Amino acid sequence: MPGKTTPSLHTPLKDLDKIGLQELMASWGEKSFHGRQIYAALFKRGIASVEEMTDLPKRLRDRLREYKPLDLVTPVLTRTADDGTVKALLEMKDGKRVETVWMPEEGYASQCLSTQVGCPLDCAFCATGRMGFERNLTAGEIVDQVIFFRRIEKAKGPLPESGGPPRNLVFMGIGEPLLNYAALVQAIRVLSDEGGPAIAQRRMTVSTAGIVPGILRLAQEGLKVKLAVSLNAPIDELRDRIMPINRKYPIAEVMKAAAEYQQKNGFRITFEYALMPGINDTEPMIRALRKWLLTVPAKLNLIPLNPIEKSAHPPADWDAIFDRFYKVFARDSITLTMRRSRGQEIRAACGQLAAQNR
Repeated sequence: MPGKTTPSLHTPLKDLDKIGLQELMASWGEKSFHGRQIYAALFKRGIASVEEMTDLPKRLRDRLREYKPLDLVTPVLTRTADDGTVKALLEMKDGKRVETVWMPEEGYASQCLSTQVGCPLDCAFCATGRMGFERNLTAGEIVDQVIFFRRIEKAKGPLPESGGPPRNLVFMGIGEPLLNYAALVQAIRVLSDEGGPAIAQRRMTVSTAGIVPGILRLAQEGLKVKLAVSLNAPIDELRDRIMPINRKYPIAEVMKAAAEYQQKNGFRITFEYALMPGINDTEPMIRALRKWLLTVPAKLNLIPLNPIEKSAHPPADWDAIFDRFYKVFARDSITLTMRRSRGQEIRAACGQLAAQNR
């Protein structure tokens, strides 16, 4: 069952789902179908002003002006990398800032979405954790990141190397999605709604550091989104050091929850593994990792560690490291990939987002 948002004068229109907008209209003595019209205008057409809602009566448009501005995010800065990756720094109404990244592929694009301002998890290899945590994003602020890039494409034609607006969405930006559960699920439902952006749920991936209750809860939602687990170490002693959340949800519990999600959902679980040369890429570590991944239908995505400020990790021969993993996993059913770093020079790559003016 889709969630329900309760309307009030203080709730931005984009923070309401379809039912919430219909209830808002009913509370004003208007027909409920006007709520559906507003929903389509906001999320399918991506309008920026009440004046663009020309299918609504003038009296209704006049009243909706109380909710100006409609947009919940405003661009502060956009930067484009040599590979066509675009990073946007966005500001919310309260002055808080997040980043979202648009990544061109062959004939389509992917977008990395933020779900929190900052992050409370403080992973050792991630710039986002150094921001500290300020607040959760609302569902509308998450959805507006997608609408922002859709508008750019509509106004200027296709973005660099793109055949269309974002087709794949990854909730891998600033923040831990499963610690902002209600807003995440509402955003997924809006983004996948045929009356809205209509992005297929199977093209969405939620990435988590291993919030076990959130994984188990998401498994019961009936959504068809994919799950990625940021694992990064195969033994608790190491994972405790680089990912403090492991002290609360150790590897065995995370793997058990991931297996349950896979059984409910059907998709293989992607395990993300940020490579730290000499720390988590030794042969004993690789073999310990293999034992865990054989317990659930899995994909292993190796991620060359991207540089962040005050990082102590030296440059590495990533191809040689990949070969070491391949030799161990070659005969298994586990899909092994190495993530291509995108937008590293504009600090748009994995682990580099920090909502900075650069």
